[in-house]
Amino acid sequence: MSIKSVIKYGLCMVLIFSAYAFAGHRFEKRTVKDVTISFTDSKALFISEKNVNKLLIQNIDSVESIALENLDLNEGELRLIDNAMIRGAEVSVSLEGEVNVLVEQRMPIARLMLSSQVYLDADNKIMPLSPEHTAFVPLVYGYKEIFNEKLFKLINFINEDPFLKPAITQISFDKKGEVTMQIRAHDHDILLGKIEDLQHKAMNYKAFIAKMEKDNRLNQVKTIDLRYKNQVVSIKK
Repeated sequence: MSIKSVIKYGLCMVLIFSAYAFAGHRFEKRTVKDVTISFTDSKALFISEKNVNKLLIQNIDSVESIALENLDLNEGELRLIDNAMIRGAEVSVSLEGEVNVLVEQRMPIARLMLSSQVYLDADNKIMPLSPEHTAFVPLVYGYKEIFNEKLFKLINFINEDPFLKPAITQISFDKKGEVTMQIRAHDHDILLGKIEDLQHKAMNYKAFIAKMEKDNRLNQVKTIDLRYKNQVVSIKK
């Protein structure tokens, strides 16, 4: 390679690095232009957009006055994920200074009626109540930590059943861990007993309900006992 070619190559590299440096300098001097906060499920917000904004940058009401060079995306994500209402978060920024925040909320599946009420979430973890929104999930009485795995199994079974999910409003444990459930549409209790053979018990319950509705006698039933494997026992009002 000739000296002339080397000089031309060197000048090209200087121009390229200069352009990158100039662009980087301009980027660093830019401030945040806009913030867009999105939720993976926006039907029920357990944390407001305003509070997400505050979590993103502490001690400031809005991120829009901050220089991009001072915006720590990783730190912002960690603060969001550390919030009790948030399961996951992604924060990104465009070259134009637009900050995009995607928030995945925790999902309550049951409300534990303890001295200090809390939710059980879809990851089988305890979740505090939200001041922003109340989740319409089954209320659980008599809960103890030793019942946790069985309750999680039962709630998931109910939620996967289109007949049971809208019907079950309350789950009560006795001291032995056996379950009684209450339903929304009719004034009767379901004695489920131990949380086992759920598929079989659900099948028996649906068949019994169908028979009572056909005979127009469902309003006469006080209790439906599913604890016995091969039969359904009902108690009249």
